[in-house]
Amino acid sequence: MRNVKSKIKKILWLLGEYILYLFLSMLLALFIRLFLCNFYRVPSDSMTPAIVAGDFIMAEKWTYGARIFTSLKFTSQQDPPLKRVPGFGSIHRNDVVVFNYPHRDTWDTVRMNLSLFLIKRCIGIAGDSLSIVDGYYRIAGVKDTVGHIPGQKQWVRHCKWADSSILRTFPFDTAFHWNAFNFGPFYIPAAGASIPLTPHNFTLFHTQITYETDATVILKDSLVYINDSLAREYTFRENWYFMAGDNVANSQDSRYFGLVPEKFIIGRACIILSSKDMYSGKRRWRRMFKGIKN
Repeated sequence: MRNVKSKIKKILWLLGEYILYLFLSMLLALFIRLFLCNFYRVPSDSMTPAIVAGDFIMAEKWTYGARIFTSLKFTSQQDPPLKRVPGFGSIHRNDVVVFNYPHRDTWDTVRMNLSLFLIKRCIGIAGDSLSIVDGYYRIAGVKDTVGHIPGQKQWVRHCKWADSSILRTFPFDTAFHWNAFNFGPFYIPAAGASIPLTPHNFTLFHTQITYETDATVILKDSLVYINDSLAREYTFRENWYFMAGDNVANSQDSRYFGLVPEKFIIGRACIILSSKDMYSGKRRWRRMFKGIKN
């Protein structure tokens, strides 16, 4: 009888240890996913050659700071409330970043898409004035090159055969004459910066203003109204970013869907953990643990 009780106690003790280890492991995994890093399987070739379809990558959160959702109570018309933990750095040009797609149902409204993540290279940061000149990205006052230059060169060689739908870009207004070969200059809003609310700026920034104010923004008789109040100037509340794929000829990016607010940025893609050809299933061993060049 004593042996039976002893065995039962031992089993219960081992079971308790197992449950404790399992609980601690789950807490550790949750901590890692919330504060340190996330993992993503890449389904497209828009970032070729840095990242190819079938790569399984890690995005670290400690540089920009992890996002913490403060409530799960929000409607389909709202973004989840969140705060960002202070990070060890900031977003730089040429960083490869993971972010929530900035639209849900339509490109007319900026909304955090919680079910769709994109990986792109940051071409323009808040406060930049960005242009595309003869197919190449340019930042006013910056001598350094931005983006993947070989991809831009390839785009220049082949863009004359590109479909007209690919050449058409934001803001899709014939008055601007912007396209994927010549674009801008386009000011990328920085928090605290003010712009005059002209018809020109209304076309470029009304979706950002609508997102930040959650108000109705309209243009009437060349004047801008925010919630029926005449507004001649607007001061931005958030930092915004311009994202683009290294595979310039085959990337849906900020040339088409517009700017990305800082709140939507999850982390910096830093390493390829593994890779598998999506068609043959063959492992790409040479890509394992390969760093992603920022």
